[in-house]
Amino acid sequence: MTPSRALPRALGVARAVARRGVASDALRPPRDASRASWALLLPSVAAGALGAWQLARREEKLAATTARAACLERVVDASRIRAGADDGARARVEGEMDLARTARVGPRARSVCGVAVPGSLIVTPVRLRAKKKGWFGRGASAAAGEAETVLLLRGWAPDAWTDADAEAGACAKTEGVVRGSERKGRFTPENEPGEDRWFWLDAPALAESRGLPRDAPLIQAIRAGSGDETTYPSAATKEELMRFPVSPEQHLGYAATWFALSAATGALAVVRIRRGVGRRF
Repeated sequence: MTPSRALPRALGVARAVARRGVASDALRPPRDASRASWALLLPSVAAGALGAWQLARREEKLAATTARAACLERVVDASRIRAGADDGARARVEGEMDLARTARVGPRARSVCGVAVPGSLIVTPVRLRAKKKGWFGRGASAAAGEAETVLLLRGWAPDAWTDADAEAGACAKTEGVVRGSERKGRFTPENEPGEDRWFWLDAPALAESRGLPRDAPLIQAIRAGSGDETTYPSAATKEELMRFPVSPEQHLGYAATWFALSAATGALAVVRIRRGVGRRF
């Protein structure tokens, strides 16, 4: 075959091969599109995992609610509270308040009549009233291992409130719940005991700053559900102590939202993947 005839023939074969390649490439989905379709499964899986986590948190809250209710049924002697072991139990506090050593923990804003009011938690040392002879087997003086003074978390009060009208030696006679320190928030400043500035409730440090043993019991006063909320300091109710910042019902709602999002993104991914597979064949 002469070169003049071979060259046109070779060009014709090249054009045919090129046409076939272009046609096959047109039918084949782009690799980037295929990868994007499979990538849609990742948010679906992540949303499903978050939904399962919300359900687990709901179960934890339900178990904690049951445990709190059981603890509130226990009643302990305020002078014989065991650190950690008696947290959540009820105790009767009767004694003389040391108003001069009252501490404010805050700031803690609270909604009053729909208006956010700045305030703080009020904590006052209470010297327990000596029990009469024969009561719990002790005399007028404290026996070994018994606390003479406890810290009473009386409740919340606005910044404008003071103890100025209270008489020296005012008595406390209330029921409360044994509790421990607060968990310090990530953005909460450090307490400044030297300046008597308390941003979060650190019971051992607060007791030490008041001249009490670091293991002095901390008791949170509670009031009846029908009590007056405008009487300061305003103590919490038993119902409020049973609540969580995020309730079990809210966790259930969050789980439903995440599962719906997981189903939607998963369905979209499946549709796109099936379309890509259909184009290939």
